[in-house]
Amino acid sequence: MEGLLQPIFSVSEFIEYVNIALGGRQVTVEGEIASFRISQGKWVFFDLKDDQSIVNCFSIAYRLLCALEDGMQVRVTGTPRVHPKSGKFSITADRIELAGIGSLKRAFELTKAKLEKEGIFAPERKRALPRFPSRIGLIASRESAAYTDFMRIMAERWGGCEILLMHVHVQGEQAVQDIVSAIQYFNENDTGIETLALIRGGGSMEDLQAFNTEGVARAIFGSRIPLVSGIGHERDETLSDYAADVRAATPTHAAALIVPDRQEILRIIDANSIYMEESMKNEINRQKQRIEFGIQVIQRVFSAHIHAFHALVEHLYADMRAYEIRLKHMGASLYDQQNLFIMRMEQKIKDAKNNLLSFERNMGNMNPLMVLKRGYGIIRKKGRAISHIQDVSVGDRIDIQLSDGTLPATVSSPQGTLSL
Repeated sequence: MEGLLQPIFSVSEFIEYVNIALGGRQVTVEGEIASFRISQGKWVFFDLKDDQSIVNCFSIAYRLLCALEDGMQVRVTGTPRVHPKSGKFSITADRIELAGIGSLKRAFELTKAKLEKEGIFAPERKRALPRFPSRIGLIASRESAAYTDFMRIMAERWGGCEILLMHVHVQGEQAVQDIVSAIQYFNENDTGIETLALIRGGGSMEDLQAFNTEGVARAIFGSRIPLVSGIGHERDETLSDYAADVRAATPTHAAALIVPDRQEILRIIDANSIYMEESMKNEINRQKQRIEFGIQVIQRVFSAHIHAFHALVEHLYADMRAYEIRLKHMGASLYDQQNLFIMRMEQKIKDAKNNLLSFERNMGNMNPLMVLKRGYGIIRKKGRAISHIQDVSVGDRIDIQLSDGTLPATVSSPQGTLSL
């Protein structure tokens, strides 16, 4: 209005007036990064520009969720203000998000290279999953199809597992903190969890950005519980997949990797039962054959002596019959013939006793213990009888079996000298 005086500000008052006018409101600005630098590992400075304008931005290093560099397209959410000392207008960034597939891919490559250099993805640090887990920790969104599919496959394949769900955001500003906190919760509390599963359905690279952040990758790396990552579709790859102990192509594949197929296990059990039964039958048959062979050996050893004894008895009966016949034909006196018969019978009996004694001595001589009682010994190496000096070497431990016990000994020279 004419006649009204315009207020005159000092410089400090003007800057304060402008900042009050801005009202501390948060804004989101999208542009290309230029002159990106980090000072003292803490303070982040860069310019945000488009084809016509440029604005200075400031942030704190720990707020960066991914690697940044010049040329990346980003969305900066923060508070605009004029700095009193410099008079420069800038945005203090609270959140910096990648925008555009090119920037997302470049950030992915930079962060992957950094973590790979630190050994976060090293194959030798990855752990195997338990074969039959009973308690599983699931990190997912309960409203997602990935969660439904995972639970269905778990029930179909195995069943009976206790699954503890930690509901998290899987995209957006809150996702990274939710996922990191869930992993930390399972690791810091005594929940008895044996396997962790981190799952999410498919989406664009921007949708999956939370799983490509350095913070999530480091949380997975630091988990003391083996973790399976099932993010997106089979073609998708995330830093979470690389950091995890086991990568699954999809959420349903993650369920299939965590628990076995019940039907497959039953088939294995049936096959093993059949194999064990056949093995037992074969072993019984082998032992039966060994016993039968032993019986045959015994029969061969003693049959000759048994046949000889039977032959002796037969000859004795034959002589008795022949003698009776001769008595009838010779007409000898009964008394003389009786004496002669008694003498011959006594001789025959004596011969039979001698044969029996000889047979008994032969039987005793065949007993290894009888041989040992005569001062001989049996030398064994590792339970096997030794009959040649070439069968032992210097330093070998052997056992010498005597009639009343066993002596341990050591071979002390190439010629076989023993040390007891």
